[in-house]
Amino acid sequence: MKKLFLATLILAVTLTRLTAADAHALLVYTDKVSGQDDIMPVWITAASALNIEYKTTPQGLNRTRMSRASINSIYFFEPPIFKEATELYESRDYQGAREKYALCRAAFKAVDDLPGNYGTLAGYYELESCRKLFDLEALKDLLDAYQFGSLVREHHRNQLEVYQVWDAVRTKSWPRLDSLATKMLAEKKWISEHLAQLKYCHGLALEGLGRPTDALIAFNGAFTADSTASEATTKQAALACLRIIKDHDEVKLAIALWGTEDEDVNSSGYYLLQEGVALCDLWKKALGGGQALPAEHAVFLKYRETNKPKPKPKKKADDKKDAPKAKKDDDAKKPSDKEPADKEPADKKPADKKDEKKN
Repeated sequence: MKKLFLATLILAVTLTRLTAADAHALLVYTDKVSGQDDIMPVWITAASALNIEYKTTPQGLNRTRMSRASINSIYFFEPPIFKEATELYESRDYQGAREKYALCRAAFKAVDDLPGNYGTLAGYYELESCRKLFDLEALKDLLDAYQFGSLVREHHRNQLEVYQVWDAVRTKSWPRLDSLATKMLAEKKWISEHLAQLKYCHGLALEGLGRPTDALIAFNGAFTADSTASEATTKQAALACLRIIKDHDEVKLAIALWGTEDEDVNSSGYYLLQEGVALCDLWKKALGGGQALPAEHAVFLKYRETNKPKPKPKKKADDKKDAPKAKKDDDAKKPSDKEPADKEPADKKPADKKDEKKN
């Protein structure tokens, strides 16, 4: 019974540590007495708009308050749980990272009003994990409750703007998404990571509006903008390109005429078909990130130019099949071998008979 109680107590303490933690940080503040700036390592336990509450040792029981007006800056140390989550995120285990970031966000909720805190930053990467998993419903739910006021980096804040187009994807509001993406692309110069997302979402809108050629251009722009940091988005953009190419009527015609005498290598369908082949090669080299090309798109590899069968030559008028007939006609024009070579025409009288009458 005692062992069970002890195990329950340890579990409760562990859960408490996971759900609430003190933020280890350095305070740069102005001393009231000397008026000089000083640095102090602290463990912040709470914060409000006016004050922060801290202790000077991790196990300390005494709390001290300091006015935020006297604090010049706060530098937070990275907590172990955030580091664990980031390792999962960077190894592309977005589901595992999402769970760890959620724990970190909850653990440091007490200081989420302070700029640069790891609770708010964990919440941001929790949002990003959902986006990379394309779990747009969960992304919306988290965004509705997310407090981003203490985010200090500009590209993080810009990503929050980009979430607008993802929400339009969630609701499949294609006209609104087309208008919104066009406006956002025109009004600001985005970094490659955000540009890839905007282009991809715009491509989905254009495809949904029945404009496959424009969609293809947008998707191409997505995976050429950023194929490294935005690998989840660019992979989907590449697959979307292959999907559009495969369904294109002119490409279907190019496939039907592949290797025949009627094939037109200068047609747009043939060009798109070869673009699909090149995209499959690019998937294997970089875009796929080691993931196998889906079977429905691997069919493009059959239409590599080096695999093309040689076209059969057209039949000519003087083909061998006509040769015997031509020979027979020529033979009919020649005199028969059975006729004597010195045989004269029937209407020609012998010269010696005329000579006899004269005599």
